[in-house]
Amino acid sequence: MAGRILLSVLLAVTIAVWMAPDRAAAWSPAVREVFPAGLEEAGSGIRPPGRPGRVVIVSVDYLQIKDLEEGLPPRLSGLFAGGAVALMNVNTGGSVTPENTHATIGSGSHAVAPASSPGGFGAGERLAGGTAAEEFRLRTGRTPPEGSLVYLDIARAHSMNKKLHHPVVPGALGKIVREAGCRTAALGNSDGPRGPKRKVVSMVMDEWGMVDTGSVGEDVVMPEKGFPGGLVTDYGAILEKFTTLPPDVRLAAVELGDLSRLQEAREYMTGDQWQAWRKKTILRMDSFLGSLVDRMDTEKDLLVLISPTPGDDGEKRDRMSPVLMFGAGAGKGLLVSPATRRPGIIMNTDIAPTVLNFLGIPVPDLFTGRPARVIKGTFDTGELTGMFRVLELTYEARPYLQKGYVLFQIVLLAASVGFIFLRKRGKEILKPFFLAVMAVPLAYLLIPLLPVGGIPVYAVELLAVTSAITVIAIVLHKKRGVDPFLLICLSTAAAITVDLAAGSPLQKASVMGFDPIVGARFYGLGNEYMGVLIGSSLVGTTALITAAEKRRRVAVAVTGVFYLAILVLIAAPQAGANAGGTIAAAAAFLVTFLLVCGVRFTATLFLAAAAGVALLVAALAAYDAGRADGWQSHIGRTTALISAGGLDQLAGIIVRKSEMNIKLFRYTVWSRVLLASLGILALLFYRPAGVMEGIKNRYPYLFMGLAGVVAGSLAAFVFNDSGVVAAATVMIFGAPPLIYLVLEQLEA
Repeated sequence: MAGRILLSVLLAVTIAVWMAPDRAAAWSPAVREVFPAGLEEAGSGIRPPGRPGRVVIVSVDYLQIKDLEEGLPPRLSGLFAGGAVALMNVNTGGSVTPENTHATIGSGSHAVAPASSPGGFGAGERLAGGTAAEEFRLRTGRTPPEGSLVYLDIARAHSMNKKLHHPVVPGALGKIVREAGCRTAALGNSDGPRGPKRKVVSMVMDEWGMVDTGSVGEDVVMPEKGFPGGLVTDYGAILEKFTTLPPDVRLAAVELGDLSRLQEAREYMTGDQWQAWRKKTILRMDSFLGSLVDRMDTEKDLLVLISPTPGDDGEKRDRMSPVLMFGAGAGKGLLVSPATRRPGIIMNTDIAPTVLNFLGIPVPDLFTGRPARVIKGTFDTGELTGMFRVLELTYEARPYLQKGYVLFQIVLLAASVGFIFLRKRGKEILKPFFLAVMAVPLAYLLIPLLPVGGIPVYAVELLAVTSAITVIAIVLHKKRGVDPFLLICLSTAAAITVDLAAGSPLQKASVMGFDPIVGARFYGLGNEYMGVLIGSSLVGTTALITAAEKRRRVAVAVTGVFYLAILVLIAAPQAGANAGGTIAAAAAFLVTFLLVCGVRFTATLFLAAAAGVALLVAALAAYDAGRADGWQSHIGRTTALISAGGLDQLAGIIVRKSEMNIKLFRYTVWSRVLLASLGILALLFYRPAGVMEGIKNRYPYLFMGLAGVVAGSLAAFVFNDSGVVAAATVMIFGAPPLIYLVLEQLEA
């Protein structure tokens, strides 16, 4: 009976997760994956049917998601309706500032730029001490060609980016375009009362800070008494200069700076007046874009409209930006990138590879992004903004809910120590709460199936689903004898496994899942659920072996097959794509399985096991690195970078991951619960005397699973760049079940 009940529960969880995209369609755009044909059928990138023409990047800083929600003027609305659209992650090598966001696009990698830099100048433009060309020659020793543009702070930019622990070449996009025999141009600026601001130059300059032609000075702006700051973009002048660009200019960038000027004036204006001017500005911009597209050959040319720096109304900043691609090879649909594998989401580092791919120029391994593709279909801006609001809600709810969850664990651990060592009565009161701690990850995974609401609604749903799982586990334990660990842990492992096999639709909208806004991971198996999967699998399977007294050998054999299947799923580039998780899972599963099989650990066995794990990871990396370019996961990309960069590249990766772990250990709330869990585990092995030995004798296989949890937690900490988080989520299934058993043993 207990077996049938458990099987029914696992089957129900499996069906619910497998059908998640369909069941959630009416409620959660973030869960519903508009992915009819897969990435492979999205083609090799945006390419014109014949010879490519020109790529025109139009930069509009501070365009808000709300602008799309409230409705765009006619020409902009037509472009968004007929082009390929997406949300863009705006991370940089530092803070999200206009200087850094534009430099990142021009570098093809997360970059930084001098915050005080005015940007570019025309070579003949007069400065305080002479012309810009003369100043540039003093700083670099190079003489810019007549009619070119120069970025005076190029030496500072190189110096700043060398301090980052990943390869960055400022101006890489312009450099590669020029090496391919094409020319670049930049038009427009964001000049205002505080001085020159020509960020557009950093998007298309070469590595020496030069752009072939264009105009970013006073001739592309005009005075406007009614406008805040008294200066606006001269759209007529920009159109005239764009029309006269030489035919060999294959990459042109245009900066429309009026929204940036309004952003600077925001603190000096009332909200209503500021919003009114924004609407007027967007209307003027709409007319310009219509005229610009009319001057392009959309059978050969590609328009890329981006907002490098996200919108900000003075009270709340958008954490992603809209992006539009219109023209040759784009068509109507959603943009997607192999770097994100999320329809409707790309990285700002994908812009440079997309430009090169369009122009037929090979994309270097130096670029961290990949060329964007288009999934054809009919998608309006409402769906795009709806997806953003769900992602924004998840992002904003995460710190509150996760801190509450961690605080709950720490308080519960402290209370249990008091009850155990002070010999207080009422220990049985704590037991359901430890089951609830283990039920929370499953609740987080299932909540995206429920209607989307605000943070309070999310919190109520979390409490309700967690309570329901806990109550079911307790009732089935009391009435049917089903082990609560067995039920909760195997249900959690089954749900994650099926979700992973289905493309992770629930992880993509879960508080413990991915975060496209932070941008640490977009696909596969995230470190939080990687730790949960390892921990729940270990405790669930060893609880199953404990319960299967008459068929223990069969249970052990099934456990071995299950471990192998989970390991393959975590490792596969098309599924989990988690190299650190593969090592942690291999260590945890191997330790547990050998213990269950009665194998004694020796130094030789330990070295052989370590070599086996290393061989597995090497084989995984080699397989992924050998896949078609653009379809590699981050494991294969990292392998390719190490192959190209050698030991320096490997050292940089190790340093970066180490720094991330140190930073997380200092600042993340997960480090507190990890330390508390490890401390209490160490304490319980010595006091109360004899209790741990009693648990080991009474539940030997479950005890072995807990030993595997500790091994997996340590391996997760060492081999993951956010190892503190992974180690802590593994330990969710370490300390709580052990303390539960201690309380039970003390009662007995």
